[in-house]
Amino acid sequence: MLSAYCPCQGSVKEGNKEGRYQIDGTNLEFKVKYKIKDMDEESPLPSSIFLSESYQQLLEDCPSEDTQSIYIPVYEGGALIGIVQAQSTLVKGSKSLNLDQNATGIWGQFRKFVAKNYNRYWFVVGNLLLTGNFGMQFKGKSSRESFVILDMVTQHALPVIEKHKNIRFKYLFYKDFSEEEAAQSEILSQRNFNCFKSEPSMVMELQPDWKEFSDYLGAMSSKYRVRAKRAAKKGKDLKRVDMTYEQLLENKERIHELYEKISLSVDFNLVHLNKDYFPELKNKLGDKFKLVAYYLEDVMIGYFTTIKDHHETHAHFLGLDPSYNQKYQLYLNILYDITKVGIENQSKMIDFARTAPEIKSSVGAVPKETYLFLRHRNGLKNKLVSPIIKSLQPQKEIVYRSPFKASDTAKNDGKKGPKAVSDTHQPGTL
Repeated sequence: MLSAYCPCQGSVKEGNKEGRYQIDGTNLEFKVKYKIKDMDEESPLPSSIFLSESYQQLLEDCPSEDTQSIYIPVYEGGALIGIVQAQSTLVKGSKSLNLDQNATGIWGQFRKFVAKNYNRYWFVVGNLLLTGNFGMQFKGKSSRESFVILDMVTQHALPVIEKHKNIRFKYLFYKDFSEEEAAQSEILSQRNFNCFKSEPSMVMELQPDWKEFSDYLGAMSSKYRVRAKRAAKKGKDLKRVDMTYEQLLENKERIHELYEKISLSVDFNLVHLNKDYFPELKNKLGDKFKLVAYYLEDVMIGYFTTIKDHHETHAHFLGLDPSYNQKYQLYLNILYDITKVGIENQSKMIDFARTAPEIKSSVGAVPKETYLFLRHRNGLKNKLVSPIIKSLQPQKEIVYRSPFKASDTAKNDGKKGPKAVSDTHQPGTL
């Protein structure tokens, strides 16, 4: 029952030898851990690779700049029911806001002031490096119950974390919930969270009879099949290298340089990748992780990365030199090559992540809406969050395509989709 999770401003106390904090008025307890090796509990939930010990250890070993992992196991009646996986990140305006230094006017001056003076800690439920709900997992709970438990645990865990770390979180950021999940988030509305629809995650279901890339091409209408062949022709001089761990170590400076060519081109981001992130992904995940680099006359001009998670292939970060993009249709070739990887993986689905939804729809991906929740802990400042975020990330209209013949989605080729707040907290993602 939801009422079991709604005490009247219950206090929290560490009440047993196991280091659990009891939330007064409920049968909920939690722990706070900062190292995956200190977790003595096994998750009661089916595990994604992104929730695995190997991947979590990687985030600790190669953390994004000013970011730290936080694990909050949650117990009900003494039994483990799930976990809140979160991140503490220090957002610096000087690094998160990319500005035109020649900008003038009141708005330009305001952005420069923010960039110079903004340094705030954010508490993030989820993973800033990923698209999807990888922060809130509770066994046997509805979405509505899960949000209530999340709210209760977060309220009481924050003072514990702030005391441990001697910091003060100014913002609470809960990321990447589906439309169905977000519809059950009444408790967050009551807590004055601002809800934003992000750019959709672009997802493509792979048909069972697509055994090879040629089968995928055969499902296309002639217009898009010609487009795919034209892209392949323009990219014929590109050498593709599926890089080994040793090659990733040797080339990590160039890989990071190409990543920054993308990350530094967006207006706002919360992520700054560690240079060792990709080599360690290969080291930890093995064949489940791919970084395919594109060479032109022995010069790396771009790359993409994918992670295989059970029957899904997830497009991850990329890097490229934009000056080569048009001539070689580099980005479009990347999307087709990711599709090849998904088919080779025998995946049921490819998640192309966010950004560039129109061109991703042209290779067969369809939008999956996701929602973000953000709150400033100062009530007055919280009222400014929504207009500021929307001004930093202007709304834009999306035109969706469908390359496949004789399909329901093909009937909507060129149909305009709803406007959404552009989500650029993952620069360099696909």
